[in-house]
Amino acid sequence: MTMHDVLASKNWAARLLTTDFCPWANRFVYWLKEPVGWFVLATVVSVIVGLYLAPIGWTLAAALASIIAVGMVWPAVAVRAVACRLSPSRQQVHEGDLCELQLAVRNRLPLPVWGLAVEGFLDRRQGSEDEDAVPTVALAYVRAMATSMYRFSMRPELRGRYPDGAAVLTCSFPFGIWTAKRQLKNVSPVTVWPKVYPVSGETAMTGRHAAETGEGNCNGLTGDFLGVREYRRGDCMRQVNWVATARSGELVVTQRGGPQCPSLNVILDVGWTAHPEQLTDRIRVAASVLANLHRSAIPLRVSLGKQRFQVRRGWDGFAQMMDALTDVPREGVKNGSSPRRSSERAAVTISSNPRGDVEVQICDPTRNHRLTDQHTHRVIRRDQNIAHQLHGFWTEGRDANLVA
Repeated sequence: MTMHDVLASKNWAARLLTTDFCPWANRFVYWLKEPVGWFVLATVVSVIVGLYLAPIGWTLAAALASIIAVGMVWPAVAVRAVACRLSPSRQQVHEGDLCELQLAVRNRLPLPVWGLAVEGFLDRRQGSEDEDAVPTVALAYVRAMATSMYRFSMRPELRGRYPDGAAVLTCSFPFGIWTAKRQLKNVSPVTVWPKVYPVSGETAMTGRHAAETGEGNCNGLTGDFLGVREYRRGDCMRQVNWVATARSGELVVTQRGGPQCPSLNVILDVGWTAHPEQLTDRIRVAASVLANLHRSAIPLRVSLGKQRFQVRRGWDGFAQMMDALTDVPREGVKNGSSPRRSSERAAVTISSNPRGDVEVQICDPTRNHRLTDQHTHRVIRRDQNIAHQLHGFWTEGRDANLVA
């Protein structure tokens, strides 16, 4: 017995109406899901009435048969008489960002075509998969013997590589009793990356290498004085040399020979889950933190289950991280290894607590081992504004506007 989720009502009436008592018989009645099935059934009944009861049954049967013929033949002709090309303006967009699409439709018929729709391109939703899919685009009218261009925008809700299945051209005009479908072959793919929330400031963790020999930004706050240099994105406001700044008119910072940014491990729990929305929020938090760290040129090593890779520099590295997060299945990776926490290397571990909130554990081995808060835990509540919580994720202020 299959029970569909009922959001608010749990009474006996709701359970009675949403319970499938005979799932074994579904394959015999699936044809009734299309309205044309009921028209066929009504036609059969009308024929029986005409044979055994009254001649009016033949009139009803003829009318119903005409509706069925027109309602099935015209949609089948319409989807085969047009040629479509669907292409996005950009190959990569983030969740919630505007994605501009262009649809070119060539109608080879001497008659206009009504009711065309494209399904299966950007139709995935954050909610339940049982919900009715909303077509990517629907056209009310296509001119006869012409090529028409349509431009429209939409906001994809869920990460992924689209089309993730078969994008199809559909038509159910004029009566909507049957939907004709044909696969679209001329479709340009688009990659929807996870949503990235802005994070102010940068991490205060330092590495073990001196600034003149280590890798990364020279933004350490300790060590011998080496000189001054111009402000670079990611420098802490406490490094600003105000005397030199006032003399030159540009932001100038003090450079020291202390430790720099460490090579940082970022570990994300991508194991299989029965609550895909929790994994989606974890991936969005991970994407925001990774984008912030990568912007500061911190060497990163990312672990997604059994997949591990060293992040490249520049735009290629950013695309590398976003593509890897995009390819994580919606329900997670089965038999994926759980995130392993290490106290020997600087690491950021992102997982979920029993309540489903996103838990971020920050391990900084360069801190004083006598301190009890060497492992810093931060919880991102899913019932609160995630963007607001991530905006103040790092306590260290590193922004040119704040410095100015």
